[in-house]
Amino acid sequence: MRVRAAETLVFSRQAGTIVAFNYLTGSAFECGPDLLRFLLDMSAWRSLDDVGGLVPAISPDELETTVRSLIDVNALIEDGSDLARREEAIATGWHWGMPAALFHFSVQDRTYMTMEETEAVQIAKLSEETPPPLYRTHEDCAGKIALPPALGGSSLLQLMARRRTVRSAGPPTISLRGLSECLFAGMGITGHTENVVGALPLSMTPSGGARNPYEAYVYARAVDGLAPGFYHYSAFDHSLKRLASEARPLPSEILGGQQWADGMPCVILLCAYFERTMWKYEDANAYRVVLIEAGHIGQNIMLAATERGMSACPTAALSHSPIQQLLGIENPTTEWPVYALTLAHPGASH
Repeated sequence: MRVRAAETLVFSRQAGTIVAFNYLTGSAFECGPDLLRFLLDMSAWRSLDDVGGLVPAISPDELETTVRSLIDVNALIEDGSDLARREEAIATGWHWGMPAALFHFSVQDRTYMTMEETEAVQIAKLSEETPPPLYRTHEDCAGKIALPPALGGSSLLQLMARRRTVRSAGPPTISLRGLSECLFAGMGITGHTENVVGALPLSMTPSGGARNPYEAYVYARAVDGLAPGFYHYSAFDHSLKRLASEARPLPSEILGGQQWADGMPCVILLCAYFERTMWKYEDANAYRVVLIEAGHIGQNIMLAATERGMSACPTAALSHSPIQQLLGIENPTTEWPVYALTLAHPGASH
């Protein structure tokens, strides 16, 4: 056995003690001065005998028990383990540094509250504090300037005003044409531009450096003319290719347990291929740019759905690892599901 300290540990001071957090596994443990010094000495792979040389006062049996307990909390990692391979992948494939990695990896595969639980939390908060205002007004401002009415003459703004998130489905299926228009609105290529790298695709939404880091996948459950299953959407030639997976999970199983999604006939999954943007931008601020781009794509999909009489419900509550497995994601370090939208005709009450 060879072990070393995990490289994905961050340390903070909380209530007078040092707490270590492994952002790759989401595990935390208290870390006193002696343990902190020990972990600093364990930056390279060491055998148990070598480890014993660092703490000669501990018996061999006690040493092995201690090492095992530190492996269990992901303070130490074992050579050849899955965690060691994941760390190596981050070291070679993640180029935006620890702060972006800390956020990115620590929010994957989270446990989400149900709608009832979130409502209970809000009710409890209301009894203790007043929520912040949702907008600022100019009611008491002497210099207020009234703007011309916006909705009356713009069909685009009227379409945008009709957009609503409806978490109930009406007719059981959606049309293939409706899905096609939503995919093209969000991801379709409308032309090309040139720079020192060569030809770069242009789409309906802005993309930092025209790197277009997103791929769209479709989980078709009830789309007219489309067999149920998972598909990849190619923006290059506006086509679908069925994936090998034969699994047919309930949407809630890949959307963070959100049971409202189980009646939806279609789910669009937006997966970021971070290396496309990393290739050009070394600044970690580009990570934030990639996340923002998902919002641009999602808004276009929602407007196209509204035009078709559908509702596209966006969500960031994703079950990341199951989605990666279903889609056959090849590089789980830099290829991650970021955003999803369900497609359906609204229920009768809407």
